[in-house]
This record gives sequence, structure tokens and C-alpha cells, in this order.
Amino acid sequence: MKNSSYPQKLQVLLVNSFVPAGYTITRSVEPDPIPESAKYDALSFALNERNIIYRKAKVTPDRPGAFLAIWQRPMTQEAHDNKPIPFRPDDLDYLFVQVASHSELSDNSKRDIQHGMFIFPVSLLVEKGVVSSPAKKGKTGFRVFPPWSQNRGISGTKVFSESGKKTQRWQSPYFVEMGNEGCIDSDALIKVFNF
Repeated sequence: MKNSSYPQKLQVLLVNSFVPAGYTITRSVEPDPIPESAKYDALSFALNERNIIYRKAKVTPDRPGAFLAIWQRPMTQEAHDNKPIPFRPDDLDYLFVQVASHSELSDNSKRDIQHGMFIFPVSLLVEKGVVSSPAKKGKTGFRVFPPWSQNRGISGTKVFSESGKKTQRWQSPYFVEMGNEGCIDSDALIKVFNF
């Protein structure tokens, strides 16, 4: 496991940002049991009895935005049935996706890293085909485009596709900025995470 402290880091974020905003941790932070998911700091927990899946999206230098894997293994023990499958609506109530900006510009100069979190309700993920439904197969991974996503990355063509911009538009209402100290403003949090 590349970073064994990531469950504790999320716990600190929950205590410092979500609890003061009036939310209660009703199931503690647990690492995803699938070893490959550790690449995305995969965790699950509950706030106010809402089941939440957490992932940390990975910035890729040649593409805009950041990528995350979101899948599970089938419940069967058959070896041939071990292929990853998308989540179903009853597996979660929300998906939290933490993301950071590139730390280098194309000329190799440094810049301040921006941080934020997407808080997607499961109903939106079903509508957008990320979580499986009778109408859509679902996805095992997808890209997120925080507000600072404007080009194809550090070493890309510097073109942000229309498809990426369209995805960014539906994702942006579910984004909250995180301060340098790793906290989220309570008012901004309540606007996005209300139930």
C-alpha cells in the first residue's frame, strides 16, 4: 500500500470540515478491501447514515482533469466472475472525489496546487451513466474536471475538448474548494452536500 495514512487524513478532513457543518460520522472510515483500489485511496464511511464511497482522482500530465477508478468485485467466488463491475445505486448514497491541480506548468515552473472535492449524489451518477441502472451499464472509471481544468495537461496539445467541457459543466455544481490547510468552508459544503 503506497500510503497507509490516507484513511487517517480523510478522518481528519471529516472531523475538521463536516462535523462543524453539522454532519455526524455514523460509520467510521474503512479502506476498500480490493487491493488495487488503494491506488485511488479508496475508502468508505457514512455521514448521517448516508453511505459514502471516497476516491482520490489522479492527475495525468497529458489529459485534462483527473481520472479515478470506481468499481467493485462481484459477490460470487467463481474465478471467471472476478471481472470488475460498476457500482449499483444501492451500494452508495454519495461519491466523494478529492482532486488536486498540476504542480508544474508547461515550462517546468512551479505553481500553487489547488485542491477540491466533488460530492456527487447517487441519483446524478445514475443519470450520467456512472452507476449502473436498468437503462445504463455503468462505468468502472471516469474523469473529473475541476474548475481549473482548461487544457490537455502539462505535456498535451493544450486543447480542452467539447466533450470534456460538457462533462465539466454537469460536474461543477457538485464541486467545493479545499483550503491549503485541507478544510472546506461550511457554507459551501452545505450548499453541495444537503440531504
